Amino acid sequence: MKGPFGFFIHPLNYNDLYRVMPELINKRPDFIEGILKWIDPFVAAEVEIKTKTNDVVFGMFIVIPLLAKQFIEDEKLAVNKLIKGSNLAVKLGTKILGLGAFTSVVGRAGLTLVNLFKERLYFTSGASYTVASSLEVVDYNIKQLNLNKKELIVSVIGATGAIGKAISHLIYKDYKKIFLVARNKSRLNSLKNEILLNDPYFNKENIIVSTSISEATKVSDVVIIATSSPKELIDVNDLKYNSIVCDISMPHNVSKEVIEKRKDVIVIEGGIIRLPSTPIFRKLFNNISFEDIIGYPKNNVLACMAETIILTAENINENYSIGRNIDSNKITKIKQLADKHGFTVENSILTNIRNNS
Repeated sequence: MKGPFGFFIHPLNYNDLYRVMPELINKRPDFIEGILKWIDPFVAAEVEIKTKTNDVVFGMFIVIPLLAKQFIEDEKLAVNKLIKGSNLAVKLGTKILGLGAFTSVVGRAGLTLVNLFKERLYFTSGASYTVASSLEVVDYNIKQLNLNKKELIVSVIGATGAIGKAISHLIYKDYKKIFLVARNKSRLNSLKNEILLNDPYFNKENIIVSTSISEATKVSDVVIIATSSPKELIDVNDLKYNSIVCDISMPHNVSKEVIEKRKDVIVIEGGIIRLPSTPIFRKLFNNISFEDIIGYPKNNVLACMAETIILTAENINENYSIGRNIDSNKITKIKQLADKHGFTVENSILTNIRNNS
């Protein structure tokens, strides 16, 4: 048996909390947030997963009890919780620890933990497989519609973050034009210059930087969203007719109104992976289902979780997808290892809301 691995999870919002702790439904938000601040990290699930190569991987899902908004509002508190959770992982014998959702955002995108736990524990944000799987599912939908990328305009929202930056470097010359969108104009210009430095003959007019989401999305055929914002950023009037949208952000940045009213648009949930086998559980918090704990259907997990499992199956003990500069070689490698172990990108759970009538 390989492992154990550890993986950090946390409730993104109140609905996540209510799903696993319904007794909190009628409690005041300030009361709930106050309670969460004082709860130490704990193991919510113990799981065994058999891969295509017949490797059995054992791991533990460790809850960091904070909402997404609390990670942003009090980074010091969040990092202290991550240190406690990492110490718990070491005590439990884990060698590699995956940083899910906002646990990969605070603490300099994992670098704080890397420096504190040198050689005692290795970390990954799972960004490499998130990038590879999200681009795979975007390409799948483009091919299904018989579209030519060279005739399409693409936007990357959150382009200066770890995932957005890696995606921008990988796709900028595949499309007619690319919009790089983020809040910080100087970081956007640095990213554009970085791309052009690596490819000096590329037409710089085909790379457009913008701090306005709607300016980009209103003219884009493909929109890829990878921000660390817990808010809905894409509104019903922000999208071009018949566009394809891949929302990688957790929580999602596409508004519910888009799903309900924009019947011309395809909305994809990026980075969803089907496990190679049905997991076997040794322990589940409150005896609720694993699906309720992580919020995804049976046998489906996020790519960041899958990356942690794959690295464990391969006995790769190193800091893999950490910091804001993801190595393109690691993206290629994790995709190859995912294929080897039978992890597949999930297309059937896409939210396809295009009106075919």
